[in-house]
Amino acid sequence: MISSKSNQKIKEIRLLKQAKHRERQGAYFIEGIRLVEEAVRGNENILALVYSPRLEETARGTNLLSVARKNRTDLEWIYISDEVMASLSDTQNHQGILAVLKKRDHSWKEIERREGLILCFHNLQDPGNLGAVFRTADAGGGAGIILSVGSIDPYSPKVIRASMGSSFRVPFLSGLEFGDCIKNLRARGLRILATDPRAQKSFWAVDLTQPTAILFGQEGAGLPEELLEKADDLLTIPMTPPIESLNVAMAAGLIVYEAFRQKRGSEGKNTGRS
Repeated sequence: MISSKSNQKIKEIRLLKQAKHRERQGAYFIEGIRLVEEAVRGNENILALVYSPRLEETARGTNLLSVARKNRTDLEWIYISDEVMASLSDTQNHQGILAVLKKRDHSWKEIERREGLILCFHNLQDPGNLGAVFRTADAGGGAGIILSVGSIDPYSPKVIRASMGSSFRVPFLSGLEFGDCIKNLRARGLRILATDPRAQKSFWAVDLTQPTAILFGQEGAGLPEELLEKADDLLTIPMTPPIESLNVAMAAGLIVYEAFRQKRGSEGKNTGRS
């Protein structure tokens, strides 16, 4: 058992809390029984499983350890004290387990193969919002997520935790220049729509069943004018005064589910179902 917080392995894992070290090591960590269960079940590329005595205080924790030992023989096992785990954890009350994962290499082709909206975010900053966006895109059939340069790192522990496993399933690209991104999307045959509270067209009035990418702005600031001008059309979410804007994750959720509703209605018409 590792009981020193200054152990070299522990130092390396702790550094993964910082984006620059996640980038340098090509790895990140997740924590908690539920997320690690998702990673084990989903065959994520787990490099190391780190656990402490607290994990085995619950039947679920003991079972996770047993399943992981049986099915994942290709990873490093690191047994540490509860105190050392607390020094690594990004939560107040750890569950005695975290896993170090290799960062995924997502691609345009991976997103392109999937149906649904492509959600593009310019300078998204809040990790809770991005986690919620992953969750919504996963539940509502989004094709993928694009994040501009300057956005929150999608491998941030807070993002991963808020996504509740959805970031494992929804492909994403990050650190992209949005001007080049729009050109790429258009070259792939997608229509580009941008959200703007000043727009005249409601998202209810837009056909979202065809290949479409939606641009969302930073929390509070919205999209810059140069990006609005590059969009094929603008849409807005109707709301009653004096409210002028919504949380970006809420806005994305409403539009994703409108596309989901339209697609289901279109399928019903094509098959003659009511």
